Amino acid sequence: MPSLDGQMTYAAVGTCIYCGTSEGRLTREHIIPLGLGGNWILPKASCDTCSAITRDIEQFCLRPMLGPFRIRLRLPTRRPKERPTTLPLEFIRTDGLRERSTVLAEDFPGVCFGFRWPAPGLLRGQPPADNFEGELVARFIEQEVRAHATPDGRKVKLGAVNMLLFARMLAKIAHSYAVANLGLSAFSPLLPDLILCRSAAAPWLVGGDASGPPPETEPSLHHVYLQHCLTSGVEHVLVAVRLFAFVGMPRYHVVVGKANTRSGGLTAHAPDGAQT
Repeated sequence: MPSLDGQMTYAAVGTCIYCGTSEGRLTREHIIPLGLGGNWILPKASCDTCSAITRDIEQFCLRPMLGPFRIRLRLPTRRPKERPTTLPLEFIRTDGLRERSTVLAEDFPGVCFGFRWPAPGLLRGQPPADNFEGELVARFIEQEVRAHATPDGRKVKLGAVNMLLFARMLAKIAHSYAVANLGLSAFSPLLPDLILCRSAAAPWLVGGDASGPPPETEPSLHHVYLQHCLTSGVEHVLVAVRLFAFVGMPRYHVVVGKANTRSGGLTAHAPDGAQT
């Protein structure tokens, strides 16, 4: 299985990158969640209040949405003794009734969920909005799904998805990555209200890569990098995020904020030997 390159530890921030407080305890942030194999660390970057909010968002994405896939890939968990060895498999009959059975975790159909979205609304000159456009993307091994199918036509439920929570997680990844590589002073952030559940206008700032056809698979677990874009004469900092690139999942573009200086391009810094 592809993995992220070696652990990266950036310079400590000393301020909560979400709410701005410098008081109380500040914990380290995994830019990509640990449960997705993330090993890029941003020390002293989140207060306890904001950490609780982002943790709840990530828990949905890492458990109901991507949990079985994470188990199949043996991605890290903070509670290895609690990792299930069996998983519930739900069937939907043609009459609408639901049935459940239990299968070994390694026998659960391997499926990875994502979304194919248009570009962020801000980049298309749209006003802030909370209605998503696009479609669900699922990568799965067909024969594993067929193994649980039956002649009576019942369907297999492979997981639960939530566009807004997934977009909030992408926003958290992009915001923390930009802070780690550019510093808090390099841009005026647009994402904290979305990350902290004070705004639901995710499609305005989080969208897909509409620059061409869907990208091919890449030999990496995840792919994250900085970009910039001029929109109506204003330079914005963007972060491209592609989770599970090795199975051909979509690439997302996240508008992090307005660049505070016109640079003609972004130069990232990695204080402790980190790379972009």
